[in-house]
Amino acid sequence: MKRLFFALWPDQNTRRQCRQLSAGMRGFGKPVAANNLHVTLVFLGLVDAAGQQAMSKAAGRIAVEPFCLTFERIEFWQKPAVVCLRAERADTVLSAWVEKLTVAALENGISVDERPYKPHVTLLRKAKQLPPAEFEPIIWRAAGFCLVESCSTPAGVEYRVLERWGHAA
Repeated sequence: MKRLFFALWPDQNTRRQCRQLSAGMRGFGKPVAANNLHVTLVFLGLVDAAGQQAMSKAAGRIAVEPFCLTFERIEFWQKPAVVCLRAERADTVLSAWVEKLTVAALENGISVDERPYKPHVTLLRKAKQLPPAEFEPIIWRAAGFCLVESCSTPAGVEYRVLERWGHAA
């Protein structure tokens, strides 16, 4: 069983901008490792090999069109104790990807989060409050998405891209 999720993966410029923003929030939480920065589309949780294969097949049927997301807000989410970069509006392409991947997961017996989708990038974990932050909006250019495995390592959690559809950075 693997712990899987679908995500948007940042290009180097977007990753650099996110890291610079989180670097300015030192002391407010633990920064997410640069290589782990992403926008979750659908979290699948623990999935067996057959489920992974079914989800990969479903993802391959989704039309991949480029779009941009504008991340213009910083939010503190108390319950998971994280500071996130948030996009107010989800592009219609993004919304379609999330909906199609969610339907595919449910059709394959995989439970998914039922809360409304909020595109975000987690910048800090173990946060206690909202840090002061002034920044220019970050434009995330997406031309594809990927299937990612969350792996526990001695150094902490590491996200590994398993498959890509379109040009997922």
